[in-house]
Amino acid sequence: MTVAAVILAAGASTRMGRPKALIEWQGRPFFMHCAQRAAAAGCSPRVVVWGATALPERSDVVLVENPRWQDGPLSSLQRGLEAVLPGEPSGVLVMTVDRPHVRPPTLEALLEAHAKHPEVLVQPRLGETSGHPLLYPVGIAAQLLALEPTGTVRTVLHSPQVRGRRVRVAVDDPAVLDNLDSPGALARLPSR
Repeated sequence: MTVAAVILAAGASTRMGRPKALIEWQGRPFFMHCAQRAAAAGCSPRVVVWGATALPERSDVVLVENPRWQDGPLSSLQRGLEAVLPGEPSGVLVMTVDRPHVRPPTLEALLEAHAKHPEVLVQPRLGETSGHPLLYPVGIAAQLLALEPTGTVRTVLHSPQVRGRRVRVAVDDPAVLDNLDSPGALARLPSR
């Protein structure tokens, strides 16, 4: 069973005022924190989708450009899925670059749940609130790839056949609810 990772890093970061993917934290840019945490959890390949800002080449990730990044996150997700689905993974972990501080045990718990339930959507839960990242089984990932540009991820997630195919994994990780999208939010990053 293999899980690929897609890291969404294509937006313009207007609220942040600078590209989130390239913000340095603990000596590495956000996009590499996400990629390295996905690697440590066992994800392969790791695809980073960029758009508004080009990212530096790295040997340990696959960079995929989304020339239609202004169309919104679905277009970036679909570019990432196009890159990983031909490899026939059992699932796809979808991370956003504004959560570089999601703890490694959280990702490990998601992959463990996927191994037990490979046909369901796996999502972390802090208390009663569901968060990110999400781990899609390949069947649901294919449905997301097939969406028309006017569709949304919610179109698939709220469909009756998917709504009943979701496992929420309890985690002790506030980062699953914490997207860092403004300069003030950076103060919430752990110092180590």
